[in-house]
Amino acid sequence: MARRVRCVPFVTEPKSLLLRKSMQGLYIGAGMFLSVIVLGSLAYHHAGWSFSDAVYMVVITVFSVGYEEVQPISTIDLRILTMLIIVAGDASKVYFVGSLVQFITEGEIGKAMDEHRKSRDIDSITDHAIICGYGRIGQVLARELEAKEFPFLILDNNPERIAMAHTDGYLALLGDAGTEDTLTEAHIERCVVFATVLPNDMVNVFITLTARNMQPTLRIIARAEDPATEKKLRQAGANEIILPAFAGGMQIANSITEASLDSILQQSDGAKHLANDLKELGLEIVEHSVVANGIHDRKTVAQLMRGIESNCLVLAVKKTDGSIVQHPISTYRLEASDTVVMLSHGRLV
Repeated sequence: MARRVRCVPFVTEPKSLLLRKSMQGLYIGAGMFLSVIVLGSLAYHHAGWSFSDAVYMVVITVFSVGYEEVQPISTIDLRILTMLIIVAGDASKVYFVGSLVQFITEGEIGKAMDEHRKSRDIDSITDHAIICGYGRIGQVLARELEAKEFPFLILDNNPERIAMAHTDGYLALLGDAGTEDTLTEAHIERCVVFATVLPNDMVNVFITLTARNMQPTLRIIARAEDPATEKKLRQAGANEIILPAFAGGMQIANSITEASLDSILQQSDGAKHLANDLKELGLEIVEHSVVANGIHDRKTVAQLMRGIESNCLVLAVKKTDGSIVQHPISTYRLEASDTVVMLSHGRLV
């Protein structure tokens, strides 16, 4: 199994903890400084000064302005108080400024170290997959590769999605996957599979063409929204083309034909949600009632299907007693008041 490279912080403590500690230092420094001003002003006021004179005296003292005293400092108590205010004020200022500098430098240094680590991890990655695009499909693909411990690198030209990938703990590189410089930086020469899963078919074609020109033997998997794009992707060099809409339709169809079909059909809410999902894929569930003495009464499923001009898949037959016959065989004979449930690309004629 190839070594999987994860984004592991250099520091021994989480960044959130370091940030909280830095902020805590700022709060302590600010609290100490405000305490000196408040307590010093109260002390001068207690000595008989007016409150405005007391506050003014403390401010010019702690900021070392050098103005004359508001009132004469003639007693030992006032001189001791003034010296204490000078010492405490300077100490609180130094503590606050030091915490502020630490807060700023830790953020910048941490950012630089993080960028260095990411660059180092990308340089060391090998036998990996490259995922172009970190949208919905790219995120699902990344989670699956992570679960299988397969090394991968994400490429995207959207800074927000790159930040999201880093938050999720994945290696990610900001850049245009359609340029050779970006693919070289992603070490396409060392990757074993290349997946371009962007929602724009033409962009996927261009990225596939670029990757194929750089690596003639690379396995390339491409996403296509429009089935007509499949041919272009093949010509561009894609080995495999995935059509999410088609795959989603097949998955829904398979889920319909599983044992849970009776519960889906019997629950109106479930049937409504399923119908909406199918409609987005150009499919629909059609119910065809067999009328007594009608053209389909006592006919087999195969005979019924021959009279329908749409591509349909018979999912079940609902009986009048509420029971359901799932995926009936072609020779199953229909009875009056039966309801045939079908998955169709078009309306019944």
